[in-house]
Amino acid sequence: MKDRWLFIINPASADGKGGIKWKSIHQAMLKEGFDPVVWSSEYNGHIEQLVERACHEGFRKIASYGGDGSLNAFVNGLMTQTACQPDEVLLAHYPSGTGNDWCRFFKVPGNPKEWVACINRNQIFKHDLGIIDLTKEGKPAKHYFVNIAGVAYESECAVLITKARQSSILLQGKLFYDYIVFKGLLSFQVPELTLKYNGVEEKKKVFNLSIAICRHNGGGMLPAPFADPADGIFDVTVFDDMPKWMVIKDYPKLRAGTIFKNPKISSFRTEKIEITRTDRPDYIEADGEFVGMGPATFTTQKQALRFVIGEIPEAKEFPF
Repeated sequence: MKDRWLFIINPASADGKGGIKWKSIHQAMLKEGFDPVVWSSEYNGHIEQLVERACHEGFRKIASYGGDGSLNAFVNGLMTQTACQPDEVLLAHYPSGTGNDWCRFFKVPGNPKEWVACINRNQIFKHDLGIIDLTKEGKPAKHYFVNIAGVAYESECAVLITKARQSSILLQGKLFYDYIVFKGLLSFQVPELTLKYNGVEEKKKVFNLSIAICRHNGGGMLPAPFADPADGIFDVTVFDDMPKWMVIKDYPKLRAGTIFKNPKISSFRTEKIEITRTDRPDYIEADGEFVGMGPATFTTQKQALRFVIGEIPEAKEFPF
């Protein structure tokens, strides 16, 4: 089993079309000589359980099939199991979701034949891991992520995304995220946050804050265009309090990766950041999923995971 790929698929991905799309992937793998074991998730939290079971049964090549949320659940299952060290497992992911931002960054193809060719090339990337400590009143609580986590407006949008997925909305991809971004603006109240990082402590109103390992979120937005997912350091992007008309005006810059032209947007790098909201606990999101309530401490673990990817991302020098 150590040399045989196990697939954990989320049939609810791609607005319920994931199970149908999976058939073409399976056929492409069979044509190339693969005979994967296939397990299907059936309910919320099941992916984590299946990963734990897989590790205990000896699987050391495991692929997830779904969206960014499925990948997040996949990684959390790996980090909480006790059968082996996480870096003993070779991971892969097939993009079958709405945003597919992690795969966008690593140029993991969504075409079945091209994806199988990608697996055959076996280009392995040692990937950083983000850890969110949500411990309160002595009760330990941790969540893990591999792309981007966030607070303030970003986390508000994650809650809206969860609600939208439970409705009959038909929008997908970029249009879905654009809809969420502008819908959320109607009622959002900018919070005051206390940030502690690199020996600095500051309290201020923050419209949005992104804690990035990779560069993309929200179906192709670029809040962290210089992030390096193997350097063990977060790129933190802070959007200071700004009028809503400015958010709308500069939204195209967020998709183009040129947001730092706005003087109210800045970035710094750190291995650890503590975030507390002044008036009440705030939502915390990771990889587009609501994961709990703050306060929260974010730390990074350098090159903790191994992924098969499409292409190694181009290195960009952090300019700040």
